[in-house]
Amino acid sequence: MNWNILIPELTLSLGILLVFILDLFASKKHYRTLLYMSALVPVFSLLSLFLVQHPAKGFFDLFEVSAVNLLGKAVLYVLTSLSLFAMQDYYEKKGSVYTELSYIPLVATLGLSLLMSSANLVLTLLSLELASISMYLLVSLFREEYLSKEAGFKYLLMGAVATSMFSLGSAFYYASTGSLFLKEYRDENSLFTLSLLLILSALALKASAVPFHFWTPDAYEGAPTPVTGYLSSAPKVALYFFFVQLLTYFHHLKQWLLLLAVLSLLSMFYANAVAYVQRSVKRLLAYSTIAHAGYFLLGIATVESTLQRALLFYVSLYAFASLGSFVIMSVLEKKEGFSHHLLDYKGLYKEHPVLASLFALFLFAFIGIPPMALFVGKLGLFMGLVETLLLPLAFAFVLASILSAGYYLRVIVLMFLEEGERRFPPARVSVGEALTLLLCSFLVLLLGVFPHLLYDLIRL
Repeated sequence: MNWNILIPELTLSLGILLVFILDLFASKKHYRTLLYMSALVPVFSLLSLFLVQHPAKGFFDLFEVSAVNLLGKAVLYVLTSLSLFAMQDYYEKKGSVYTELSYIPLVATLGLSLLMSSANLVLTLLSLELASISMYLLVSLFREEYLSKEAGFKYLLMGAVATSMFSLGSAFYYASTGSLFLKEYRDENSLFTLSLLLILSALALKASAVPFHFWTPDAYEGAPTPVTGYLSSAPKVALYFFFVQLLTYFHHLKQWLLLLAVLSLLSMFYANAVAYVQRSVKRLLAYSTIAHAGYFLLGIATVESTLQRALLFYVSLYAFASLGSFVIMSVLEKKEGFSHHLLDYKGLYKEHPVLASLFALFLFAFIGIPPMALFVGKLGLFMGLVETLLLPLAFAFVLASILSAGYYLRVIVLMFLEEGERRFPPARVSVGEALTLLLCSFLVLLLGVFPHLLYDLIRL
């Protein structure tokens, strides 16, 4: 057994076990200490990545590591650590302290970390379920909030549908190929095509792509806002790094390109259109996530290193911008009476110039305005689509990006150019929230000016 390739996951598992044992004996007054301890666990996992020898396989070839998925794990661990640092003050202010919050996000991260190295459909399913069940709990853990319980229940039901589709697709995959290992299969038949359709549909549901997106707006709106930040960032990174791995096995299938093109076009245009009628900024950003799922899926439409490198760069920086946006929203939500209605954001710049400026920075990044790093990702995707002669998809991508600008700019106009109709108590930013916002905004700007710092690490 090659235990070396599992060092990050073992470090994470030992950290989860330690925090869990401490939680058994700790009271709620130690909630902050437990949460800070758990936030350091992904940091140790991040450092342990330097000890992993790659490329390598192990555990009967179920598990594999490469330079690319180790980079994905590094991004995942940083996002998890920042999410945990940013959670502490919010739950205390909301009177919804659960000591379980110290280790449940780590369990979800463990599942996502295993997913990125999975080379077998059984391990893929187990990884997805470990992460998903943890996230159902996180969405529901908001004391005396009916919307939180409803969102968790809807997420659970839709997640069960995804599990069923993935399991059935895996059965058909085994029936057609004689193996549950991911491999290039050239003998196309209807059974194999059906397995591909079911597996891709299950993963599209996890990625919030239309028409499997229905859980996303409700889960994002009902979940505690720091949890929404985690949902919108960490799982996205793991899923698209895994998608790039899948592409190496299925790229030769014409059905792959067709399915990806349909999912992408539906997601981009439907979500961007529906976002315009939203009155809640949380739901608006949920539809933004769905639209971005459409953009990201373009990156795996066909094999082209330009496309895949741009996708991984784009999704990594999108995750930091998304996490930063929801951390700002969680800071604002700590003010009594703040509901995330669009009208609550009127005149925000006069009350909180720093928060409003950072939120505008992240919204401009979503649009793809330079020098934000997401502009580099969008440009790379566009150039990759042009190089592979997928000109209709390239044109649709540009059109959808232009269409999306309106609803982001509406929020920015309300914050900077409108007078506030309601007055709220001052928002206090905790140390953990400040650290998260500082690092997220710094990365979005730094890697927009010097994209090669990350691009050179993405070696496909």
